[in-house]
Amino acid sequence: MVDETIITNAIIDRYFEKLRSATDLDVAIIGGGPSGLVAGYYISKAGKRVALLEKKLSIGSGIWVRI
Repeated sequence: MVDETIITNAIIDRYFEKLRSATDLDVAIIGGGPSGLVAGYYISKAGKRVALLEKKLSIGSGIWVRI
């Protein structure tokens, strides 16, 4: 029978492997407004790993219009 701690440690190890690989970035862009989106697009097209960080639940900032 497999010990619960072995299973728990395996789950944690796998999660942190994914987390570590996600933080292996070339550029981190703060703000998901129009400028951040365009900058992220062009930087990623140049072959760099980019993360876009936005404090709100949706990106786009001022380009969304409410009717």
